[in-house]
Amino acid sequence: MNDAILLFDYDGTVRLGSEHATHYARQVAAHLDADGERAFLAAHAAFVAGKPTTASTFDAYDADNAVRRLAGEFGVPDAIRHEAYVETRKRMAAGEFDVWAPKGLRELLWSLPRGVEVALVTNAPAATLEPVLERLELDGLFDHVIGDAGKPDGLDAIIDELLEERPAEALLSIGDIPRNDLAPAVERGCATAYIDHYGRPWPEATVSGASLEELYPFIHRWVNSTDLRLASAAKKAGSWPASVAERREPSMSQPHPMLENAP
Repeated sequence: MNDAILLFDYDGTVRLGSEHATHYARQVAAHLDADGERAFLAAHAAFVAGKPTTASTFDAYDADNAVRRLAGEFGVPDAIRHEAYVETRKRMAAGEFDVWAPKGLRELLWSLPRGVEVALVTNAPAATLEPVLERLELDGLFDHVIGDAGKPDGLDAIIDELLEERPAEALLSIGDIPRNDLAPAVERGCATAYIDHYGRPWPEATVSGASLEELYPFIHRWVNSTDLRLASAAKKAGSWPASVAERREPSMSQPHPMLENAP
């Protein structure tokens, strides 16, 4: 109860690769006429290449969100778009798309003090997460794996439950979409690490970097300093945590108790 918490986002943070989003875009665009399909796919490809050409994708969060915005722009019903999204995620879980983890992430998680609590929280379908984490060789390295989280609104309750009786400064939220991954943490006084893939600064972040790898030194420093502060407070209160100096042993991922059946 006295150790730090790392809260990781999934897409664009722990899981990288946009091949699946191209498939997703094709499935949605297939419901348009030939001209509309070509325009939709060209706009999505431009976003993935870092050169958005439409107002709807100019500030899209990521390649998946670009599909959602284009679907709205081109008048594809949301039910059709959502069906394509779920089907794409099932295919990802089955191993059909190229995905990878940031270099060194497994080693980072292994190196954490044993008592540090590590959570993975995402809006992606919960049933699709474990197969992908296994492919990424990250299975068993998260204490909590929470899908269908309903971020940003759903992150409020998750943060509160993770913190339990710990102070807000015990949690560091790490992600690439400020609105979904970081803003709820900032509102509670938690630290945040922003992965700025598209060169869109977010001044409220505690730290920013162009990739998760750039943030590893900060994460190590933050964990060590936070554990020391929490341990000092616990020592004064007469509850010194034995786990602070120990190294982490990965365990099988378990959903957070409160959110095991989250929608």
